[in-house]
Amino acid sequence: MLPNKNSGKVLTLLGLVASGGLAVQVAAQTALKTPAAKAVEVASGERAAHVEWGYTGPTGPDHWSTLSKDYAICNSGEQESPIDLKDAIPADLGRLAIAWKPLAIRATNNGHTVQYDAPPGSSFAVGGKTYALAQFHIHHPSEHLLDGRRFPLEIHFVHKLTDGGFGVVGVLVANGVGNPTLGKMIAAIPAEEGVTGTGPMIDPRALLPVARGFDRYEGSLTTPPCAEAVDWVVLRTPITASAAQIDRFATFFPFNARPIQPLDRRFLLASR
Repeated sequence: MLPNKNSGKVLTLLGLVASGGLAVQVAAQTALKTPAAKAVEVASGERAAHVEWGYTGPTGPDHWSTLSKDYAICNSGEQESPIDLKDAIPADLGRLAIAWKPLAIRATNNGHTVQYDAPPGSSFAVGGKTYALAQFHIHHPSEHLLDGRRFPLEIHFVHKLTDGGFGVVGVLVANGVGNPTLGKMIAAIPAEEGVTGTGPMIDPRALLPVARGFDRYEGSLTTPPCAEAVDWVVLRTPITASAAQIDRFATFFPFNARPIQPLDRRFLLASR
């Protein structure tokens, strides 16, 4: 459903949000056409879906803002992601309550990453807000840095708020002992873009570290349209994957990470 151009009322747009091909349903206030509001509308997939973008060359991050007027915030935004997670301010952020349920692997190669769909019923809560899990995907290498260190992989668990916006839980992945759950996920990746593969049941909680300390900040989607509508929670303790698992993922996606963005005037907070 699209906004009525003849109406001055605030309308709620419910659509499909695509961040690097990732798709989640989102409610976004679109009557006030701020750059961020436009970006969220474009993320619905209702507009500019034909625009090609990538991670290198003339369609890479340095050029995203020139590929479509709807991507302008990729260059002009002041709350962009990812960032270097350093010098975080200790704060009482509350408990991070993750309630993810087991699911059957459904993996789509969208050309930018592999997206794993999550059925309704999984969520996380922090700071008085509850976010519903929609899907998760993987970046190689990590998009966020931790005190200047980049990791081989980063998993983004993309959640939505019922009143608009997103909450993303980021899990960094270091080289080490193999992760059986991650191995099953990688084994299900289709080689061909646009194809969806299936796999066995997995428990996404097996992709979480035991220690749940986290950093939190207000940011954006890390892919066009770069909408600044994301509550970021990045766990500070990485999980591990084997070198073979990392190399296997890299055969599908050799590089799909946006460069680090400036923190600007934002606060980066660390759970106590």
